[in-house]
Amino acid sequence: MNESAVRTERVEIARVLESAVVLSWKDLLRKSKEGLVHVEYGTAPEPSLQYLKFWLSTTKGTWDLICEYWMSSGSSKLPAAGLTFSNGYHSADLAMILGQMMRHHDGFADSLSGKSGVNLIQVQSPTAGDRMIATTCMTEAYHRLGLPFVGGPGAA
Repeated sequence: MNESAVRTERVEIARVLESAVVLSWKDLLRKSKEGLVHVEYGTAPEPSLQYLKFWLSTTKGTWDLICEYWMSSGSSKLPAAGLTFSNGYHSADLAMILGQMMRHHDGFADSLSGKSGVNLIQVQSPTAGDRMIATTCMTEAYHRLGLPFVGGPGAA
């Protein structure tokens, strides 16, 4: 397939977000290796991706906000566009991935559905195989957007 054809294919945002969590797992969970990350994202009729929120549970019934990314830049009642980490969490790799992906969010098939909605993804503790799959997914997503991806298991 030629490069221009690859760039016109849309990337599934759910796969990219799941891969971003898997590749940032060590940063996000710090001391614990087991947990569940819940990713919430909203779409709107404009059509666009409005926001992302990442939540972590290492204890059943308890959820901590990891970070949120807002795309809204209009109303003063809405947060400004950008990424904010919460509760002492931080991942430079997740911040880099989200920054790149949100600058190119028009390349995501399901973020441009033209419908308002809240979408949810849950990511469990990844295996080595999950990290390899996430690296492949992210490499393909970056390539389709015409960007280089230099991450991998343990690198992102």
